[in-house]
Amino acid sequence: MSRILIVDDEPLARRRLALLLGELGVAPDRVASADGVAAAHAQIAGEAIDIVLLDVRMRDGTGFDLLRQLPGDAAPAIIFVTAFDDFAVRAFEVAAADYLVKPVSVERLGLALERAQHLLAARPPGERRAALARIAEVDAPDAQTAAAHGLETEFWIRRAGGDFVRVEVTTIDYAVVEEDYVRIVAGGRNYLLRESIRGLLARLDPDTFIQVHRSALVRTTEIAEVGRARFGRAEVVLRGGQRLPLGRVHGKAVQKLVRRGG
Repeated sequence: MSRILIVDDEPLARRRLALLLGELGVAPDRVASADGVAAAHAQIAGEAIDIVLLDVRMRDGTGFDLLRQLPGDAAPAIIFVTAFDDFAVRAFEVAAADYLVKPVSVERLGLALERAQHLLAARPPGERRAALARIAEVDAPDAQTAAAHGLETEFWIRRAGGDFVRVEVTTIDYAVVEEDYVRIVAGGRNYLLRESIRGLLARLDPDTFIQVHRSALVRTTEIAEVGRARFGRAEVVLRGGQRLPLGRVHGKAVQKLVRRGG
């Protein structure tokens, strides 16, 4: 059975893909994971990897950086997994086995694995290495360009009964982490989206939403006050009266926003 490497800097994203692979019957001992380019390079150099589920943009580089750094004898099948629907289209057209847009369904992942297996069987290692070199020549857009192309105008969120509800981005006031989900508050209603705060923020307009804590983001125009709660804890107060913690890492950006008039 093929050895699969999941490469994504979001722990929740790695966990979700591992769970989906389990649903497809892939044994846990056939799945490895890496949280970035350097860790993935070490994994591939240290053991035989057949298929790589590869995010495009990570904290220490891009998926293309990893492809440029692959050991000379490595020739895995590449499946791009990204939040941006046009982030690596040219690479897919050249030689990638498949290209998945988050969130990924188990059915779609299964199809991608079938395509990867076919690629491994149909192309000898030398031909695959040449194809990977062509993928590596494709430059990924910078973060600002990626965000501009990856912005969402609406989310389709699955309800408990299995049906979907549309939530327009223009109605979202704020979002907070709730276990393995993000609770989106929009128009006075609550919706659970299986996503991370960082992943959600990457799909929203950075001029409209700001992260205030590792577990929360808000619409900038909803911020009514920034101050200190009891015991000196920094917090953000929204126009509706909701109070959210203000993280030290994000405090400077929020203060800068407030000083310039939001």
